Amino acid sequence: MPHTADAAAAAFDSEWLDKMVNKLKAELEAQLEQAANSTRKRSSAATRAADACTLASLERTLEKLAQMEQSRALVRETKINKQGARDALERRLDKLAAAGQKKPTA
Repeated sequence: MPHTADAAAAAFDSEWLDKMVNKLKAELEAQLEQAANSTRKRSSAATRAADACTLASLERTLEKLAQMEQSRALVRETKINKQGARDALERRLDKLAAAGQKKPTA
């Protein structure tokens, strides 16, 4: 069974995942800021190489985060659509039940 971002998004509690995504975003921003500050200083070739590796890692993480966000948005949209359908069905059933409870006057 292939492991996809959709499966991963569906496997976790939505609120917990929201918190983790926000933490990851904050961490990425802090690391990007640190990398930007590091490049402003004069640095050795080794430091620049390490910064390049860090930026490449951050890029991959950001891509994964974007994929997960898209999957989560789809899951949320699906849940909203399902809830809307349930609500419409419930209203329809309530109307039918109310119509069936009326006794004809003869």
